[in-house]
Amino acid sequence: MAIQTRYAGDAQGINNVDAKTDGTLATIIATGLTKNPLALKLTMGAGQTLAAADSATGNAVETLIRTIAIDSTVVMYQVDSDRISVLVEATGSNAATIQTRIQALGNLTVSSGNVWANVITVSSTNGFKLA
Repeated sequence: MAIQTRYAGDAQGINNVDAKTDGTLATIIATGLTKNPLALKLTMGAGQTLAAADSATGNAVETLIRTIAIDSTVVMYQVDSDRISVLVEATGSNAATIQTRIQALGNLTVSSGNVWANVITVSSTNGFKLA
């Protein structure tokens, strides 16, 4: 029986249509997406928390996600009390541009209280850690 041993190449070309091939670790490998994704973290300002009511139609979470979706395709997001984690594909901007756009929203009035978008910070890393 013949055994084939691979001596060159890497798994990135197989697993991701838009991955860096420079040996960089922590690149997101997304087999079901057409572009390399970007993970964003929206951190609420001091003393602010998100509640379940903020995810209702027309409230803060929808407003923030729609703002990100102006030039990015939102693949998934997770709302916690102190942050929103968002995975986007085909992003037309970066974390700094998205932060500027979100902060320009000012004070978002929602059913659970107020969310001050002008103090939300947006950060990004090369990875998307689950759990």
